[in-house]
Amino acid sequence: MKSYAILLDTTICTGCNSCTYKCIQENRLHDEASRGLFRTFVEIKDEGTRHYRCMLCREPVCVDECPEGALTKTDYGPVLYDESLCVGCETCADACPFGVPQLDPASGKIIRCNMCAHRVKDGRQPACVEVCPNLALSFGEYEEIAAIARARAEKEKLHIYGLTENGGGQFITIMKGDPASVGYPAVGGKSAKREQPALNWASTGIAGLAIGGLKAFSDRRARIESEKKKPKPVLKDE
Repeated sequence: MKSYAILLDTTICTGCNSCTYKCIQENRLHDEASRGLFRTFVEIKDEGTRHYRCMLCREPVCVDECPEGALTKTDYGPVLYDESLCVGCETCADACPFGVPQLDPASGKIIRCNMCAHRVKDGRQPACVEVCPNLALSFGEYEEIAAIARARAEKEKLHIYGLTENGGGQFITIMKGDPASVGYPAVGGKSAKREQPALNWASTGIAGLAIGGLKAFSDRRARIESEKKKPKPVLKDE
């Protein structure tokens, strides 16, 4: 399957939050919204607008850190969330460098965007993209969207956010000012996924324990085999 991405051009976003309302309707999130929880939300500031939503990381740390396997990264873009497996531990929220996942205290479940995966799989655009009245949101194949972002940024002297942060994501934003000025967190280019350190068997002493254990097992097995070879005593009737 092809890999997809969303591009947000904040230079033409008016902050109308049509994307927010459509997301609520599409995903039936009215109760969550009444508690101030959204999969996407636009905040208007003097310096510009900021969209709060999943960055659809290509190497999502939330997936690696979830202890229950409730999050999975798809080849075509979104990180899918299995609510039935979620225990509300907020590990994903703590791990996310963008601070995106939110816990709904009422349900004990996480609220997060999934790029309208049900629509994308049917060949349709995400609901937020479809409804945007100013065409500030675009949707398409990842390479095409990334190329458009770079071209616009170079031509109009704009900043790009989300293309390289945390290893790169599939929600890309272009804007006039510094992303930090409107509240986007400063995130490095390397994915926050934790690498599993290689075990240094010699220095940790595990090698000695392992060898000792194997030797003990070998000795025990040798004794058992030796006992089997010994002639069994013959019992005589009294």
